[in-house]
Amino acid sequence: MYPSHDAREVSVLLRICRDLDVVGDVTATVDSPSELIAWAAVLSDAQIVGWRASDSGHRYVQVTAERRAAPVRGRITAVLPCEQHQQFWDALGLGDLDHDGTKHLDKGSLTEAWSEMPVTPSDLESPPR
Repeated sequence: MYPSHDAREVSVLLRICRDLDVVGDVTATVDSPSELIAWAAVLSDAQIVGWRASDSGHRYVQVTAERRAAPVRGRITAVLPCEQHQQFWDALGLGDLDHDGTKHLDKGSLTEAWSEMPVTPSDLESPPR
C-alpha cells in the first residue's frame, strides 16, 4: 500500500527539516505488533491500552505517552488495528473484551503475547543477510 499524498508530503518535509519541533498531538497507525512493541520500548512512561470501538466493535491496542520536550511537545500515540492481528489480540487476553471496553496492559504483556505468535513459512524463507 502506498502512502497518501499528504503522508508523502509530510515525510518529505520531515526529511528536509533541519530542526523539528511539533507542538500538539501525534498519532501513528502501525502495521504489526512488533512495531507497536518498538514504540512501547522507546516512549517513556507509556500507557498501553487494548480497546474496542463502541459502534463497530473493531479492536485496537495503543501505546500513548506525554512529552514536554522537543521534538514533540504533546501526546504521542501509536495505534495497532487488531482486526488483522486476532492471534495477538487473543494472546493479550483481550478476547472477551466487550464493545466499548478497555483494558490496561503493560510492556511485558506485549512482549509475552508477541513471543506466542507462530512463525510463518514466509518468515523462514527470507535469506540471511
